[in-house]
Amino acid sequence: MNDDLKSSDKDTTETYHIRIWTRFVLIMGACVLYILAEARFNQAYRGTIFENSFAQIKFVFKLLPLLAPLMFLPAIPVINLAVLGTQGLLLFIALGIGPDFTLLIPMQIPLLVAVTLQLQNIQAIFWILFSDGTILAALQPHNAWGEPVNAGTLYQGLLYTALTAIVSALFLLLKNQSNRLTALQAAVERLDRAYQKVVDANLDFQTYALFAREEAMEKERRRLAGELHDIIGYSLTNVIMLIQAAQIGKGDSEQTHAILEKARLHADESLREARQTLAALRTEAVERPRGANLFLKLTKTFQEVTGILINIDFANMPSELPAEVEKLLYRLIQEGLTNAFRHGKASEVHISFWYDRGNLTIRIRDNGRGETLEANEEGTLSSERPGIGLAGLREQVEQRGGRFQAGAVMGGFLLEATLPKECNNG
Repeated sequence: MNDDLKSSDKDTTETYHIRIWTRFVLIMGACVLYILAEARFNQAYRGTIFENSFAQIKFVFKLLPLLAPLMFLPAIPVINLAVLGTQGLLLFIALGIGPDFTLLIPMQIPLLVAVTLQLQNIQAIFWILFSDGTILAALQPHNAWGEPVNAGTLYQGLLYTALTAIVSALFLLLKNQSNRLTALQAAVERLDRAYQKVVDANLDFQTYALFAREEAMEKERRRLAGELHDIIGYSLTNVIMLIQAAQIGKGDSEQTHAILEKARLHADESLREARQTLAALRTEAVERPRGANLFLKLTKTFQEVTGILINIDFANMPSELPAEVEKLLYRLIQEGLTNAFRHGKASEVHISFWYDRGNLTIRIRDNGRGETLEANEEGTLSSERPGIGLAGLREQVEQRGGRFQAGAVMGGFLLEATLPKECNNG
């Protein structure tokens, strides 16, 4: 798996996936540059070279803006062919005008950008060297249309090579840095997904750790109560039968005494077992925060860890709540706070309770971003943030006869649930 990741990172640092609008900007920039170069050529060379030579070179300038879009298409074979064609046109111009670097260097820039940003590094370097080599070869002493063309000096050749190398290196560095950033963003997204799973598991564990022991002890009490019922019922039945046997005895005092002694021993044993069972039932209940104290402890811990300011208003919330309602409210607060921190990037959360006619309403509102760009002016709920695990809570609330809604509002996100104080597990 690590090898796959390394291979993927290597690929991303050698290729660059240009966005559509970026391609459009690069195409427009290349076309404008070639048009300006043509205007510069017209101004500098009209009347200074033969008309036939001028017309042919001018025609080549017309072809450059037509090839420019092909160099920035998202297709490697097309890019290579377009770069080869562009290089041929630039070579033709260099052969015709000689070492005019005010034209040659600017006209090389679109080609360098195309190969460095879109091709793998080894391909880009090949085209850069090929371009420099052909242009430098064209600057050697030669004739064009039967007339000698001024040759470039060694200094000019070195300057041209250095400038193109610097420009190419800058674009290669830009590509590599951009792709490293893209790879880091992808890694951050993977870590965020893993973090989300860990957080969800941690929330489940917190809830389990808080409520599971109490639920287990309650289950054990019910089991012991059943055992006590069986012990008492069985013991009393035996005692009654022994007493009846003594009553129907034939006056044999020893036999009657033995039966009553056996009944006494059996009653003592049953009493001892019942006391043991009752002692287990009298085990102290699990001490944990309840009601408002439970919710305050949760919000205080979350505020200390994340730095998010949490305001909580209990209003007229009942001091005692059924365990199932308390547990569900705890999960709602957990999810609302986690959602505000992880997805909404909120800095402040307001939690409020209101009890009315047997129903308890909780509202959790943050000042983070909703999934939608903005809610409507009335502040009504918009669509939920995706992937925040509220579907399960909605189902639990509705199964208990309550109402649930969550979505973006003006200035943040709102989670609201209304539960009957006495849950209906319908």
